[in-house]
Amino acid sequence: MRSWDLQAVEEIFATAATDASLWCRAIQTASEQTDSIGALILPVTGQGFPSVPASEGIARATEVYFRDGWCERDIRYSPLKSLLEGNVIDDLDFISPEEMKRTPYYQEFLAPTGLRWFGGVPVRVDDQVWCLSIQRGIRQDPFSPEEKQKLKQLSRRLNSAAALARALGFAAASAALEAFDLSHTAVALLNAKGEVARTNRAADRLLAGELQVRQGRICSIDQGANDHLSRALRELLWKASGASLLPPVMLPRKDKRPVLAYPVKMSQLSASYFSECQAAIVLVDTDARRRTPEATLRGAFHLTQAEARLASQLASGDSLNTVCERLGIVKETGRNQLKSIFAKTGTSRQAELVC
Repeated sequence: MRSWDLQAVEEIFATAATDASLWCRAIQTASEQTDSIGALILPVTGQGFPSVPASEGIARATEVYFRDGWCERDIRYSPLKSLLEGNVIDDLDFISPEEMKRTPYYQEFLAPTGLRWFGGVPVRVDDQVWCLSIQRGIRQDPFSPEEKQKLKQLSRRLNSAAALARALGFAAASAALEAFDLSHTAVALLNAKGEVARTNRAADRLLAGELQVRQGRICSIDQGANDHLSRALRELLWKASGASLLPPVMLPRKDKRPVLAYPVKMSQLSASYFSECQAAIVLVDTDARRRTPEATLRGAFHLTQAEARLASQLASGDSLNTVCERLGIVKETGRNQLKSIFAKTGTSRQAELVC
């Protein structure tokens, strides 16, 4: 075994903790220093998504892993207890070479990508555990007992880098909550499983009535709306891009207007894979939303007087039918004015006007 420079791996991981753009480079360094083809980071506790840090050498295999559902059939997740206890694992800890020849995971997924062996290095922060999964190819040897001891040393060194990244993520989440508080906007920050991790004061008030957090999820009185929000969050969390905003989900209430839930992924929260908070839900209480002055709308978006009047009413959350009746105009006129409003404000849905 050639000499591994674990200090170089530790240093680049520590740098990546403060500069999230370097995570893939850090993973690549870990791969190179362990005589491997590539590496990636996967969750042991919690839930992962396709935008995990991975080295260039296994970019195609990582894509296939998530795209074709092998992440749901990864038999390497079977010895989780060993990782949770801080032990380094490899394939031979739970499967024999003969069994590999009969196992779809090895023959249908790993073989076509040129991979065969892996070393699972635990990375722990508090009660959260990740696995630095280091991959070797078909023509290479599995990790020897001596190499696994080296990987155990690496595990202890990487824990500190992950703890730093998580602490910085916590600071970013706190700053985000403070910013939303200053704008009197309710927000719930979510972890990688889409569960509520933190909320601000405005959100606490909204979630103390008909809307509640149950088993980590924001729930309304309408199960269909709850299911819709769950699907939207999964779509958001599985988007590979940094920042993203999905259309709002309407959460009904009995005696009040609905709350609009906007799933959003902010780059300052999701940049670090070790951050507690990975996404957010911005909550807009249409019952308490103050109507935007017509003069402001006319000046900001060059709306006509009629368009500004309609937009101001719609922005309060009322339906087009209700607003047309209140203003004494026919629905067709209201539709035409709304089309012009959309074009001038750069929106495409009434719900977007609310924000």
